[in-house]
Amino acid sequence: MDVVKRATEAVTAYGSRVSLVLKADIRRGYSGELDGKIERLERAIDEGHGS
Repeated sequence: MDVVKRATEAVTAYGSRVSLVLKADIRRGYSGELDGKIERLERAIDEGHGS
């Protein structure tokens, strides 16, 4: 949560209001899902499915 706080504080210099949405999907027995999602997205973009 420290990184969320620091990021929020960093953008306050650019405006008087900061809107933040944070979503987490945490499931037992799964790991590396964030990295896997990025890999799947990059693969889809490379294959031309990103447009």
